[in-house]
Amino acid sequence: PVEAEEALRAALATGEPEISSLAAQRLAEILLEEGEAAEAAGVLVEALSVPDVAEVARLRVLLGIAYLELACAQITGAVEEDVDAETGALAIELLARTLPLRGRDEDAERVWRYGLDSADEELAEGVRLRRNRDV
Repeated sequence: PVEAEEALRAALATGEPEISSLAAQRLAEILLEEGEAAEAAGVLVEALSVPDVAEVARLRVLLGIAYLELACAQITGAVEEDVDAETGALAIELLARTLPLRGRDEDAERVWRYGLDSADEELAEGVRLRRNRDV
């Protein structure tokens, strides 16, 4: 895979609109699968800076996915910190409602359970209210 990544990076560096776009898409997908969302975002931003790059919409969607993964990581960090009940409940809701967008329904259910089963009664109640509200 290292050789493939290097080849894709070289293709991206050509600055050719079609080749750069395809290379960035494939490289970003590999990086996202490897959990390297920040690096994937960098690759996509680089591709979007290529003059007349092809498939701009696809590159932007992939960039959005990379940012979504980064947001999930940040929100997870907030959930794991010792935060006030309101912030914790909000973070749990955001994470639990976002994970299914990435096909991670089981992870989302674990996040809800984490909040609902919290020893902090105020946090658990806040999560319960957020889960049961209409969205």
